[in-house]
Amino acid sequence: MSKVKKLVRLSPEVADQLKEIAGKLNISENEAVSRAISHYYLSLKGEEQQTISGAIVPFSEYQKTQEQLKQALYKVGELEGSLKVKEELIAELRDRIAELKAKPSRKWWEFWR
Repeated sequence: MSKVKKLVRLSPEVADQLKEIAGKLNISENEAVSRAISHYYLSLKGEEQQTISGAIVPFSEYQKTQEQLKQALYKVGELEGSLKVKEELIAELRDRIAELKAKPSRKWWEFWR
């Protein structure tokens, strides 16, 4: 693929957005434009699902996903903790039941002797 110089005029708002995207992704503005055009072209063709690994994700979406992942991991930790407590209680109850079964049992009328 040969590089072709093209001159494109952008509105000041779009130019600012381009600078912001390039800064967040740490790539050049030309690369950001190239990726955006490729992504848009593939989405028009309906092939964008095939390029998920190389797709550009907005930083805000990335941060939101990271926060959701942290919350999910925290909840998993809480569930593991409560499961461990329940397992300890079950083991304690089994021990108590075994102790009670091991004691000699008497008939109800033998308690007054």
